[in-house]
Amino acid sequence: MERSKILVVDDEEAIRSLLKRTLGKQGYDVELAADGNTAVGKIKRNFFNLLITDLKMAKVDGIRVLKEIKNVNPYIEVIMVTGYPTIESAVEAIKIGAFDYICKPFDLPEMISTVDRCLDKQKFAISHIELSELMVLFEISRTITTTTNLNSLLKSILNSALELVKAKRGSFLLFDERTKELRIKAARGLSDEVMNNTRLKLGEGICGEVIQEGKSVLVTDIEQDPRYQSKNKPRYKTKSFLSVPLIGKYPQASILGVINVADKISGENFTEREKTLLSVLTRQAVTVIENYRLYSQLQNKIEDLKHSLKELNETQNQLIQSEKMVAMGRLAFGIAHEIRNPLGIILGGVELLEGNIAKEDNAAKESIEKIKYSINRANNIILDLLKFSRASKLELNTVNICELIDEIISLVINQANLKNIRISKKCLDENIQIMADSTMLQQVFFNLYVNAIDAMPEGGELLLNIYSARTAGRNESDVIIEVCDTGKGISQNILSKIFDPFFTTKEPGKGTGLGLSIVHLILERHKGTINVESKINQGTKFIVRLPAERKGGGNGRREENTFN
Repeated sequence: MERSKILVVDDEEAIRSLLKRTLGKQGYDVELAADGNTAVGKIKRNFFNLLITDLKMAKVDGIRVLKEIKNVNPYIEVIMVTGYPTIESAVEAIKIGAFDYICKPFDLPEMISTVDRCLDKQKFAISHIELSELMVLFEISRTITTTTNLNSLLKSILNSALELVKAKRGSFLLFDERTKELRIKAARGLSDEVMNNTRLKLGEGICGEVIQEGKSVLVTDIEQDPRYQSKNKPRYKTKSFLSVPLIGKYPQASILGVINVADKISGENFTEREKTLLSVLTRQAVTVIENYRLYSQLQNKIEDLKHSLKELNETQNQLIQSEKMVAMGRLAFGIAHEIRNPLGIILGGVELLEGNIAKEDNAAKESIEKIKYSINRANNIILDLLKFSRASKLELNTVNICELIDEIISLVINQANLKNIRISKKCLDENIQIMADSTMLQQVFFNLYVNAIDAMPEGGELLLNIYSARTAGRNESDVIIEVCDTGKGISQNILSKIFDPFFTTKEPGKGTGLGLSIVHLILERHKGTINVESKINQGTKFIVRLPAERKGGGNGRREENTFN
């Protein structure tokens, strides 16, 4: 068992020798000092459990020694000894923190008894303090390991540090690997301006030095500390403070940040014991922060993989769709030419028969009209097939997309009004321009608008959003056109089929199933894309993305129109 250490301070050698011999026989480790300055120096260098000091000494009296030593080691117990006892000196000694006050000449058994009681009290006090500290560390560990937000985590660690060492002010700085700077991420007792504007390089200021050297700094009195006497050093508003680095393990000895604490609530200076406690806390904090960063990196990689998988699926679907389009285009072109000639012959024969039918034969005339309607419908389907299959050369020109949208709205506005459908347009920049074949783009949006109107037989709203958006991985912008309706929606199990040739959800005789296929083909030739989102009974949104070409800069004015 480690022996308790006692320091005896007295300017009388006989008393020093007597106490050393007597207390040594009791199993205590006793050191001697002839004056107060020597005693303070010894206590700064070594830990002592008990100080026995004379009240009246030549250079530094016992009261001053008591004050100095309590600043260095607040856990030390003190017994004052004097040959000139007064009530005032006894009260002052006890108030500062002395355990007992003994008058000379003293009785050795009484001195031994007082020393024993004093050290028993200290053992109990230290055990209580250590238990309290362990409880605080346990609560800290439980709190910071259950926090998932980084800012909340850093605040919890800082608050725990301040609670652990009973300090008023503090700050938590993290090291930015990109800028090689320390930045304040959490603080108590600092203004927002200081928090937002503080940037420290490695080696700059106390925090920069702590990080650069990887060692904690304990300052008991900055005005007396030779490390901070240079004129180039900033003047600190606190007398005593602690600064402890956070050194990570992965990669080895990586810099994470630094925790600073200042201004003890009691007004005393920080001690080596508190530096040790704060170091224990920072080791816990390092583990939690590194785990948080590893978790965040894993989440980011998972999100990147999800994004890559989504892009891969979209690319695969586009390739499949393109192959379908090519195959169907070849087939359609052949079928269209083979069928159109017989249809022309049939139509000519029907018109010839029509001229030979008696005027009063209404039944024959009605049959002829039905035949002509069916022939014209078949011819229209063939025309759509030819459009679908024909890879005519694009005539690219600068197109103002907002103006083109207005032109298409003017073509469908009457049809929308008849069905009690309100059309709204929101163009975030009226000067958004693209390079496109305007005739083909008109066909794209005309088809989308007509489909949207057909999806709202009981009325509703058709909303058109036009805006620019930065494309991931490229410096260029794209123009986005959203066509949103409040109609009946499209079931999820057929959503992936709507761009397939000849697929339609309309009633027989009301659609060829080529409209959206042609839309997809035209946009693909313009290096654009189209996606769809839909919910049953809530509506459908088609999202068209085309490469943008901005000219003239524009005035950035937001244009909103409502068409009735």
